[in-house]
Amino acid sequence: MPTKKMHAGDYDFGAGKLLNVGDATTDTGVPSLGQVKTLVAAATSNLDYKGSVRVASTANVSVSTAPSTIDGVTLASGNRVLLKNQTAAAENGLYVFSAAGAALTRAADADAGTEVTPGLWVTVEEGTANADTAWWLTTDGTITVGTTALTFTEFPLVTGGQSNDFEAVGPPTAGTTWAVTHGLGTKAIAAQVWEVATDEEVDVKMVATSDNILTISAGVTLAQNGYRVVIFARAAG
Repeated sequence: MPTKKMHAGDYDFGAGKLLNVGDATTDTGVPSLGQVKTLVAAATSNLDYKGSVRVASTANVSVSTAPSTIDGVTLASGNRVLLKNQTAAAENGLYVFSAAGAALTRAADADAGTEVTPGLWVTVEEGTANADTAWWLTTDGTITVGTTALTFTEFPLVTGGQSNDFEAVGPPTAGTTWAVTHGLGTKAIAAQVWEVATDEEVDVKMVATSDNILTISAGVTLAQNGYRVVIFARAAG
């Protein structure tokens, strides 16, 4: 019977590869690359914070026939995209762009209900309207991707201390009311609303529905993403 050889020192493969490694079954075992990828993907997919997207939508986008440009940015294959303004709100979510005219596909870290949960948070890298913004999923309850209507709300980013103002473009869908989640934590606020196309201030009714929500109402239909609101909170002290 052959004698089993034991080695307690280091191995030098001389830049060679260790192939056909089985999955590790103990903490001291050597995992295969496939096993590592699977474990990392499983751990990160359930995090509320997702990897950044290059751009975020400003209006409804055809999921089956992707445009070449979103929010002023020409897309490249592999770019991650946040759709947040879909007419069918169940289409909202994180996608990957492959080519203009091709279908957008749900991002691997946000294509199942276990990965898309209330509080999901994502940042946007580029765009005329959405560069350097953050968005969070404010839809509560159990989510079925592709069926549940998803609402993404801009998250107020704090720079250099406590933020006392908030800015957003909306409403996310056309209508006579627009509930703006500003996260300033107070009803002691003032706000102004402008029409995006003309930069003209508009006269609307505004109610501080809660410490973090301002409800804007108008006598006419507010066009989807046709208006910009800036909300100011009373400074502490």
